[in-house]
Amino acid sequence: MICGPRMIRQFLIMSMVGGALMVSGCAETATGVVLGTGVYYAVNPDQLPLEDFSDVREARKPRADLVQYSHDVAFAAGEARLTNTQRQRLDTFLARLEGGYGDRFYVVAGRGRRDEPQQAAERLAERRRQTVMAFLELRRLRVLPLRIEFGVDVPVGQAVKVIVRRYVVTLPGCPDWTGRPGITYNNIPSSNFGCATAVNLGLMVADPGDMVAGRHPGLMDGEFVARSIERYRKGETTPLNGEDSSTAQIETTGGGDSGSSTPAD
Repeated sequence: MICGPRMIRQFLIMSMVGGALMVSGCAETATGVVLGTGVYYAVNPDQLPLEDFSDVREARKPRADLVQYSHDVAFAAGEARLTNTQRQRLDTFLARLEGGYGDRFYVVAGRGRRDEPQQAAERLAERRRQTVMAFLELRRLRVLPLRIEFGVDVPVGQAVKVIVRRYVVTLPGCPDWTGRPGITYNNIPSSNFGCATAVNLGLMVADPGDMVAGRHPGLMDGEFVARSIERYRKGETTPLNGEDSSTAQIETTGGGDSGSSTPAD
């Protein structure tokens, strides 16, 4: 049976009229039910049937925490040279720390004794700081300038402090099968959702500090980029490594007949 526009219009009008008659006949009863329900929930707000989303879990992600290590390098009075004992102690500290990529190294010099002249003490402290910095740079450890000494105990007397800061990854509690997988009646992700991605990211990241803040890309050379685009449009770009050799290999091996030799009589 095919319903035409006229029949559909009559059906809609009859439905609207019937609904209006039902509402008008039950107006007093419906009003009483609504008012009674409103008063009940006004007196008992805890019984209000709202959807509970308090058990919605946070997104699974690895956490990067900043950890600080320090080591004091002692100097003899009036000296700016590292002794063999202090070299060994500093090497032991670096070996236990396993310092490397992603670690931030800082060197803070002591303020000297109070009975020393201020300018002479500052010059001696700077010489000692440069000595420790050179020792670290020989081990391919780059020392950064410490802009703020907040949270740093400045060494007293003749010592120089080596500070190492690094971010340590804390993986989320995964796997998490506390919930039933695939059954979430309140339309929230399952308890194990995102665990694999979060754990793999935490295990693979080279510098956990990148998860806290991105790096500064540095200055851009607009002229160099514009010339690169211009060379690409003109077809003057350098081919990739191995492109010519692969093309030559295809050309040499692309023949179908290898030829046949005629046996000698």
